[in-house]
Amino acid sequence: MRDKIAHLSRSNSLLIGLAALVAVALVGTTLGYTALTTSVTLTLDGETREVSALGDTVGEVLDAEGIEVGERDEVAPGLDTPVDDGSEITVAFSRPLELVVDGRSKTHWVTATDVDGALAQIGDRFRGADLSVSRSSSIRRDGLELEVVTPKKISVSVAGRTAKKHRVPAVTVADVLDELDIAVDGDDVVKPAPKRKVEPGDSITVTRVKTVRKAVQGEPVAFRTVEEKDADLFTGEKSVAREGRKGLRDVVYQLRYENGELVDRTVVRATVRRKPTNALVKVGTKSTGPNFADGNTVWDRLAQCESGGNWATNTGNGYYGGVQFSAATWRSVGGTGLPHQHSREEQIKRASILQARAGWGQWPHCSAQLGLR
Repeated sequence: MRDKIAHLSRSNSLLIGLAALVAVALVGTTLGYTALTTSVTLTLDGETREVSALGDTVGEVLDAEGIEVGERDEVAPGLDTPVDDGSEITVAFSRPLELVVDGRSKTHWVTATDVDGALAQIGDRFRGADLSVSRSSSIRRDGLELEVVTPKKISVSVAGRTAKKHRVPAVTVADVLDELDIAVDGDDVVKPAPKRKVEPGDSITVTRVKTVRKAVQGEPVAFRTVEEKDADLFTGEKSVAREGRKGLRDVVYQLRYENGELVDRTVVRATVRRKPTNALVKVGTKSTGPNFADGNTVWDRLAQCESGGNWATNTGNGYYGGVQFSAATWRSVGGTGLPHQHSREEQIKRASILQARAGWGQWPHCSAQLGLR
């Protein structure tokens, strides 16, 4: 019994010794690890934490923390910078910003974590522009697509009114109209076309178009005047053989108005109630006499007797020209103005008409002297 107790006592002492040795080893290991690690302040994309990591440089600390950095990422201080307890390391990760400005796309790499900061880095905050997301929106590491519509100075005229200048964020003509609350329907005409892109300084015209139908009952239909040759009338003479008469019809028109003004009228349907009767005019073809161009005719001899052969005379006695027409007689044979204002040939032509109608007695004295009656 005493031997058994002594054996147990020796075993317990051995266990206690082993435990003490293990404890000493653990303390030594901990003290050694503590001596090898560095306590630094690490800021990643603006979020800060305290870390203890193995490493003598910034790069080694980041490797120990499993943080990978690329060419576009910003690390401060540099990767080869030595660190000690209390050092601060800042990492700003670069991310793609797909910037689509007025339909044109370009990729920028930024380290900012929000839209407003990223635009500041690019160097254009696009003041007054419309953005597809708010300026405070976050940009994740995998990036963001941002659509920007810039404001442009555009001149707009609506319904014929004086054009007004506006500054509006728009890509197309339709965008401009939407921004200005200008409604258009399917009949209105927009120039340039709504789908066309706009540039600063462009002008847009909106023409208000209205199409209506109008029915007219008993509308007059004009008649035509038809001419017919007549050998019984002298050349230059005309005679109305039949008076014209207007027709009647019922008609439906399509009327097109632009900016309130009628610009086009088209017949949609017409029903004739009475056809028009054309006027008939007889036109004389009968010759008025021989050719008087040689200047040695019976008319020249008559003119020699009446006016001394002066076809341009105006004696002031109410008679004019070579054969002394009165104004009333001259007009009765189709003459215009006064006889002496016309050529010898024209006066002979009218005198021939008068002679054919009334004979040589129209010149009683001179025609008797010349033996013409």
